[in-house]
Amino acid sequence: MDMQPFPQIRPLSDLRVSIGEITEFVDNEQSPVVLTKHGRGKYVFLGIDGYNELVARRALYQLLDEGLDDIANGRTQELGAAMQEIREGIKHGQVQN
Repeated sequence: MDMQPFPQIRPLSDLRVSIGEITEFVDNEQSPVVLTKHGRGKYVFLGIDGYNELVARRALYQLLDEGLDDIANGRTQELGAAMQEIREGIKHGQVQN
């Protein structure tokens, strides 16, 4: 999903009267709508595909952070040893292939 750099910004009250228009915009533009309350950003209205992409990216970033922490703290091993460990795990049903 390629989101536009500047999402549409609308007051929260528009959600009540223009839900069809807002959902159509999100669906057609693949871009979120920022809903404001008292003139300040409060909520983001986002399609499920956009939400799933954000969740997946967050999980990936978490794994990357963990990997970088492992490298920084010397928790690494040679590729051959890692592959052997994976093969053993598959052989003993601890890892699915």
